[in-house]
Amino acid sequence: MNNTTPLKFPRLISLLLAWAWSLISLAVGINAFVKSNRDKSRIISEVPPPTTISLNTNDVFRAGVVVTVISAIIMVLCTIYIGLLVVDANARSGISTRTLPLQYLSLGFFAIWLFATEIPVSLFVSTRSVKVSAAIGGLELPNSVIQTIERALGTKIAYKDFSYLKLIAILPWFAFLFTVVAAVVSFLASSRADSGNTSNPESKVGPVSSGPKPEATAA
Repeated sequence: MNNTTPLKFPRLISLLLAWAWSLISLAVGINAFVKSNRDKSRIISEVPPPTTISLNTNDVFRAGVVVTVISAIIMVLCTIYIGLLVVDANARSGISTRTLPLQYLSLGFFAIWLFATEIPVSLFVSTRSVKVSAAIGGLELPNSVIQTIERALGTKIAYKDFSYLKLIAILPWFAFLFTVVAAVVSFLASSRADSGNTSNPESKVGPVSSGPKPEATAA
């Protein structure tokens, strides 16, 4: 078996970058969740009774949760694959090389999923706002009145006005980019490992037997 680890350093660098940016994406997702709940609670608490107010952010919240979860999964996968590289460097077990197809397939899958989820997050943050509804004594106020109150109070309701939402609309794109890079590098390493095995027939074919010796005949 060939004990060399194909593209060891490019794989390590790409995995480290994917790990770092997925960690950042996870952090901004958690930060957005915490600060969004804090701001909603503050605004609702400032409304005097008997007025009640509802702030609906389900669209960006649900998409943001998926982005955060995918970022956490990518971070865990990169941690495992970096660990396998370290094991190979010390023990030369070949486990990192043997699992390369699993590595590039899993990283590619979650990169595509992150891409598909980050698109709506970016669109929501750039084009949508918090859905506000209010009622007084059980009588729901029309949207025109709510918008007038919002303008008078100077309340921010557009998603793009909240910095923590802008972060989750931007930073996960870097996690997607470097996860794709890590998947491509792992694929190239797998191809190199396969070509190395096929070009080394001694790794698959045992030593050629010389066959039985012919018996000596009597003179």
